[in-house]
Amino acid sequence: MWVMLHDGHAIRQADRRESPSAHDPAFAPIETKTITQVIVDRLIALIKAGTFQSGEKLPSEKELMKRFEVGRSSVREALHSLVTLRLLEARPGKGYFVSDRLLNIPKDLLDNLASKERDFLNLMEAREALEIAIARAAVKRATPHDLRQLEEIYEEISRAAEQGEDLLRFTGKIHLAIAAATHNSVFVRLLEALMPLWPIKTMRRAISAEEHLRLHRKLIDGLYEKDGKKIVQLMRQHLSITREYYLGSAWEQARFLDSAD
Repeated sequence: MWVMLHDGHAIRQADRRESPSAHDPAFAPIETKTITQVIVDRLIALIKAGTFQSGEKLPSEKELMKRFEVGRSSVREALHSLVTLRLLEARPGKGYFVSDRLLNIPKDLLDNLASKERDFLNLMEAREALEIAIARAAVKRATPHDLRQLEEIYEEISRAAEQGEDLLRFTGKIHLAIAAATHNSVFVRLLEALMPLWPIKTMRRAISAEEHLRLHRKLIDGLYEKDGKKIVQLMRQHLSITREYYLGSAWEQARFLDSAD
């Protein structure tokens, strides 16, 4: 089938009726991964294969950089992810060791954890790019009315915390209010589209009410300061803490589900 472009040129487009079946695994979409995700997958594969045994020390960061032909930051992020997942242990001054808790862990559980980590890293990458852009714009454009709105939402969260309510539905309002403070409706719509993908509730490891309040208070205070660099740093810290809580919970949830089978 030929399709006419706006410049008058025509290109041939595959007819869906002639294309291979969408259900054929040979024609499944190609998965694109970050360097960090590739390193995580390879290290998990090496652990599964028994190349690195429980309690064994991994090669140094320099050695891993040389073997994988990647930069230090990618190696460090991958190691950090595996520590957060509790597949590795970081021992100050000694390096990274395969966790002893893997002695009796089924190999399919490692696949489950790796899948969770990949999905979550993809989500967090998109969320960080969006929310940092939002924070940069909001710190420049937030009006006194916007700040009052944020303070009202924060008071609402504080009351909910006192009553022992689940705070996740309230804290999402703060992120949307920060997006609204950009006075860019596209930012708001993008965040609204992304928010349903966020983990709704962890199974055993929830962020405490005090931590919720502290994290979001810092974001609001950062908008008052009108410091672009600082608000970006605060948002990165905020999302980093969220990431660590979720990945820690992913381990506990996977362990719980496996023991329940």
